[in-house]
Amino acid sequence: MQSAWLSRLFFAVVAAIGVAGVVSGTACTRWGKPGPVPPTIAPLSAIFVDPHTGSDTSGNGSSAKPYKTLTKAVAVLAASKNRSQSGVTITLATGDYVAANGEKFPIVVPASVTINGTNYGMGPSSGTFIDGVGQDTIFENLVHAPARTAYATLEVIPPANVNLGDVYVGASKISLPSSRAGYSSLDVIGAVLAGNSAFGAGIVTSLRNVSGVLVAGGSFNCGSCQIQANDFGIGALAVPAATSSPGAGVPTVTLTRSVGDSTIAAKIVDVITDGSANVTVSNSAFNRAAYAFEDALPQAVPRTAPGAIDFGGGAGGSTGGNSFIGARRTEIAVTRRSEAVSALDDVWNPNQQGANRNGQYPHKVTFKPGAAGKNVTVLGGAQASTVTVGPAAAPSPTPSGSPGPTASPT
Repeated sequence: MQSAWLSRLFFAVVAAIGVAGVVSGTACTRWGKPGPVPPTIAPLSAIFVDPHTGSDTSGNGSSAKPYKTLTKAVAVLAASKNRSQSGVTITLATGDYVAANGEKFPIVVPASVTINGTNYGMGPSSGTFIDGVGQDTIFENLVHAPARTAYATLEVIPPANVNLGDVYVGASKISLPSSRAGYSSLDVIGAVLAGNSAFGAGIVTSLRNVSGVLVAGGSFNCGSCQIQANDFGIGALAVPAATSSPGAGVPTVTLTRSVGDSTIAAKIVDVITDGSANVTVSNSAFNRAAYAFEDALPQAVPRTAPGAIDFGGGAGGSTGGNSFIGARRTEIAVTRRSEAVSALDDVWNPNQQGANRNGQYPHKVTFKPGAAGKNVTVLGGAQASTVTVGPAAAPSPTPSGSPGPTASPT
């Protein structure tokens, strides 16, 4: 009886498909007869996530039926074969995106996407807080580090270009397996363009090796971002991929400010590189650290060329406007050879190394190896390295296109 029912159902379905093909009149089978029209699947353009009302099982990522976790949204993004040409946006509702809610850390983003949070500026407890720690095996393998030594919250890998906005990224609870292990809230191996976001958010522990952003051969461009950490705020180093093609694996850090704060506040060093990174910073404040900038990070690969360090008036196009005040040891410390640091139109510790009582240098001053002070230190062994401070050059007047007055004959 059941087989007969199934048989009737089968033929009914076949008949229905045939009727649909006849009605549409647009599809043909290989025999020239009308056939079914495959459904049109809209390209993936938007995914919604809500840790309070969403579900990873019954949700479909729409605004009406959001997913519960960012982990699920990223998995759907990675698996999609049909993405909108204008890009995909993941919208995160307010809430704590934690492992107890189903997140799996680090959350690895392998495809280009825009990730926007909600209610930024009210603190992690009231905004969108990506909050957790997981072993970063991708970075460990990349630099041949021992297992269980690298940990992160969010990771962007090539070929992804990821836009981040209005999010808090960090961890309210951090437990590392040993003193050799290190944590960074964001690991950038691909490319990240961020705005109005906080990294190293929620850190309440005094553990060493707890940092903000690690740029491992990738690019990190952050506008009006707040970065805090116990160890370094931003660390940038070249990775082995640099040997595969010119320019690959060389880190780039760009910090600007438009609306809101642009502050780097770490306990040891705000920005540290291995000497190969390109760094461009404008209108940012360096707070709390022993050093605002240092190039003493251990190298994963030999440096082929020194990075371009521009805190004002340099090759990166920085307009200056940075605040170098309050470092416990020195603001800019250069330890490697052939580093050229440009830092024009910035504010420094007053009455130190030629700065006036307003923290400005009325004239250009170039510090060379052997310089040591509250504002600039260049080690004696850093041959051919310089740090140039002072006012930016006045723009040259534009020649007038109209002829001048003609002298009358006497």
